[in-house]
Amino acid sequence: MLSTLMALPLAAAAVAIVTFAARLSRGEARPSRGQLCWLAVPVLVLGVLAVLCVLGLYQGGPLEPLVLIAAALGASWVMLRRDRVRDAVAAWGEKRGWSPAHTHALFTLVALLACALLGHLAMELPYNYEILWMAPQYALLQCGLVLLALTALHFLFQRRGAGMVVGVGLCFVIGLAQFFVASFKSAAILPNDLFVLGTAAAVSGSYTYAVGGGVALGLAAVLLASAVGSLVSPAPAASRGRRVAANLGCAVALLAALAVSVTVPSYFDQLGVQMKYWYSLDYYRKQGFLTSFIAVAQDLPIDVPEGYSDEGAEGLEESYVERYDEGEGASEARQAAETQFDEERPSVVCIMNESFADLSELDGASWGYDGPSFVSSLDDTLARGSLAVSVLGGGTCNTEFEFLTGVPLAYIGDGKYPYSLYDLSESPSLARQFSELGYQTTAMHPNYATNWNRDRVYEALGFDEFLDIDDFADAETYHSGVSDAATYDTCLELLESSDEPQFIFDVTMQNHSGYDQNNVGAVKQYHVDGMSDYDNARLSEYLACIDESDRALEEFLGELSELDRPVVVVFFGDHQPALSTIVDAAVSGEQVYDENGNAVGGGTGGGNASGDAEATLETYRSTYLVWANYDVAGNAQDGAELDASPAYLGSLAADLIGAPLTDYQKAQLAIREEVPALSLLGMELADGTWVGPDDEAEIPQAYDDLSQISYLEFASKLR
Repeated sequence: MLSTLMALPLAAAAVAIVTFAARLSRGEARPSRGQLCWLAVPVLVLGVLAVLCVLGLYQGGPLEPLVLIAAALGASWVMLRRDRVRDAVAAWGEKRGWSPAHTHALFTLVALLACALLGHLAMELPYNYEILWMAPQYALLQCGLVLLALTALHFLFQRRGAGMVVGVGLCFVIGLAQFFVASFKSAAILPNDLFVLGTAAAVSGSYTYAVGGGVALGLAAVLLASAVGSLVSPAPAASRGRRVAANLGCAVALLAALAVSVTVPSYFDQLGVQMKYWYSLDYYRKQGFLTSFIAVAQDLPIDVPEGYSDEGAEGLEESYVERYDEGEGASEARQAAETQFDEERPSVVCIMNESFADLSELDGASWGYDGPSFVSSLDDTLARGSLAVSVLGGGTCNTEFEFLTGVPLAYIGDGKYPYSLYDLSESPSLARQFSELGYQTTAMHPNYATNWNRDRVYEALGFDEFLDIDDFADAETYHSGVSDAATYDTCLELLESSDEPQFIFDVTMQNHSGYDQNNVGAVKQYHVDGMSDYDNARLSEYLACIDESDRALEEFLGELSELDRPVVVVFFGDHQPALSTIVDAAVSGEQVYDENGNAVGGGTGGGNASGDAEATLETYRSTYLVWANYDVAGNAQDGAELDASPAYLGSLAADLIGAPLTDYQKAQLAIREEVPALSLLGMELADGTWVGPDDEAEIPQAYDDLSQISYLEFASKLR
């Protein structure tokens, strides 16, 4: 109701500006065509926000639109009187004995400085409710970068004020994009997101694009910049041709200076610009979008491990292979499994289930949730347990990359999407490994083939076939897409279509966010104290999706139990939903914020992510299981609990069923005895304790050894 009411003063202000301009057009002080063009900016902005209010897509308070109205009226007043303002500035300079050229240059400099500040605000205000607490050095650095860009645009636009305004408008677009990403995924925009815009667009249709008060304030900054820009005009020049050439030359020089400033990291380090990737959005808010984004971009190359050499890494790998061969590899259980694998040649179905996780680990007992019933009670698995992942709320392809290649993201770095950056044709690959064993290899994902470049990546990884959304045209849907059950039906069809062994990799879709679609019927309602009704409703919808996934998996395994051929299933979730950070904060007593930065309950802490390191780890865990429809030699199949991580999971599953192992996998399994799980957040030690990546005194040598071996097997082949 409030949103609809706010449309009235916004529309009234737009009408007032148009009416006033129309009246002036009939008088002697008739506005010029240029002034009318400038006036279109505040009218358009007011009209757009008014429409959003009518549609119920404005979710902020009443104060911010009033600020926008004031900015629009003030900007319009300046635009209509810009000639008077220019004359006043010229008279002011003349009184001080300055030439018109000097006065014009000083005024242009002041305008650029003002627009740089407004560009900073236009970028930060839409998403950053902590802008008032941003350290001065970060704000000044960002303003400096914006100033360079605006000055380049100023010369590119032949010293017209429109160049400054376009630059500030682009700053607002960046801030708006970050607002939506923060709203949908509780994440920051990272450099490699620019490589996957197609994927983002493909999954964007299920979101509700509502804006908050910060967006209105960002628009107000754009309008104030428009007022300043309307006052700036080119200085007179004797030769138009020389002026154009000189301006273009200055623009190129400034763009070159900007390029150098964002590629040389030394002064960023000196100013303390840094990034903790699992708190990336918090760091963006503390340091500014542009400074943080550039710092991440400078961190994109894969670091060479200290003291690395190909020969040294090969020696390390050989030593761990020997350790495996003389230990687990020589055990009676492994020998029996190897013999059976050679005889049975079981098919292997790997299911990476979208956003599947057991949120009962987030103190589910306090809010009445026991976890997915079937997965929690399944007791005849070869192995099962917690999976330490490196992503939250998105970045599915990175969990997928770790699983299929065995390369830990911890040694590549966050903010990097290997699917988008690297040629994986020479990387380790489960698909290639099983293909070389004579298996038919199939990948399936019931969405667009270009998402995360899967059409290219799967071919590079050695898959024989890729089934995308076109292959599921008439399939059953649930929530955000093709149902899990429909993909399992396709797996069964593939298994029944040939007697040859198969390796199938199924990336599901149905549980994809957002969780405010209200399209799964009546669901059980959960309530976590400290969370808003909106977030509790989203939690209930998410858990309904997990229940459906749990049911579909139970039915699938039941059908495999009746299938007259050996099949192994590796099932795991790619990450938790971003919503988990809000649940975690609520159950741990931290302050909870909604997507617009408004406090909605909880304790006395700050931010969406819990300040407690162990609690934060709980949001970076999914669950996994390895199951077979036959008795696997050497394995009790009694649901043994083993912590793991995606990069280990392929090696672990292959080891359990007796499949041939690569040297890299043998080395991983030997190192896993000392480091059972690892992710970007750190590593688990053999005694169950968790060590962060900065706790150098606690990091075991095996972790550093694996970094050398992983670099040898992956990054060295990218050179």
